[in-house]
Amino acid sequence: MAKALSLDLRVRVLAAVAAGSSHRAAAERLDVSAASVSRWRARAREQGEPRARPLGGDRRSGRIEAQRATILALLAERPDTTIEELRMALGARGLAFGYGTLHRFLERHGVTRKKTAHAAEQDRPDILRKRRAWRDSQPGLDPDRLVFVDETSAKTNMARAHGWAPRGQRLRMAVPHGHWKTTTFVAGLARRGMVAPFVIDGPIDRDAFEAYVGKVLVPELRPGDIVVMDNLSNRKGPTVRSTIEAAGARLLFPPPYSPDPDPIELAFSKLKALLRKAAEGAVEALWAAIGRISTAFPPQECRNDFAAAGYSA
Repeated sequence: MAKALSLDLRVRVLAAVAAGSSHRAAAERLDVSAASVSRWRARAREQGEPRARPLGGDRRSGRIEAQRATILALLAERPDTTIEELRMALGARGLAFGYGTLHRFLERHGVTRKKTAHAAEQDRPDILRKRRAWRDSQPGLDPDRLVFVDETSAKTNMARAHGWAPRGQRLRMAVPHGHWKTTTFVAGLARRGMVAPFVIDGPIDRDAFEAYVGKVLVPELRPGDIVVMDNLSNRKGPTVRSTIEAAGARLLFPPPYSPDPDPIELAFSKLKALLRKAAEGAVEALWAAIGRISTAFPPQECRNDFAAAGYSA
């Protein structure tokens, strides 16, 4: 009702001016300021009516939006730049913007900081050809035959690094302390589950890996299986290949510097999260936790990891 009365007052004022009254006379007669009469007349000329423009909204981003192409080009040229560095680069071009203005611009355009660093060798033509050939071959690989083999480290000081506490109070939570020891966990991942789990105290060298393949992995392989493992030097000895092929399986190495995750890398990420939750501070307890957790990967979860990495039926 108030808006209708306000608009009606403006119409009456402008009608009085149109009938020959001066701004001051119309203002005094209808109890408004002469400045308001001038604004209403200007608005009527611009908009065709004296109605006020909507309040709120973004009325200050026009200046930075005019430099959208320049800002995005700078980010494309140097993706790892910080907002402060971006601000300085724009300043060198005579464009002065505050940190908050740039932050809101990036947020408005859905530009966020991500972890995207990769080995420069990935861009070599020969590596690109090998990666492309591997991706082209993926649909021809029977996922039920694939067994991805990899290793990861586990330490006796693994624990969750964050927790909840009331605002203003320090979080106090017991975690393993003292001299920590590293364990290497080696396993294979198939769509049927995690297979051939094995732990060793310290890092694993070629002799230890060859022993793992012959005594732990091969007994769990089936004829026709395809073993996929990365390009570490301890995998490249002739003994590893001959042992796997003697069991009726094949050995494949994905292309070097591949950024695409293997299914077992996804599984190891979950395993480490569970080890941090367990927070075992002794070697024997850590090994027991690894053994317990490695059996907790149901086939459906493993199939999901395979599908997420591009190896689906």
